Amino acid sequence: MRTIECNVCGEPLTAADDDSLAKQLKDHLADEHDESPSDDEIHQTVDREAYDAMDS
Repeated sequence: MRTIECNVCGEPLTAADDDSLAKQLKDHLADEHDESPSDDEIHQTVDREAYDAMDS
């Protein structure tokens, strides 16, 4: 599982892979924060900030 935290509200988002995570982040930003970054910006953010979630 891949995880990223929203830079606006801190909510953690998880998905199976980076492409799914990018879609989830884009949808979250649009639905919750009325932001619409480009696909390129979203993928750059995921590349820079996403990490593997560890089971505890």
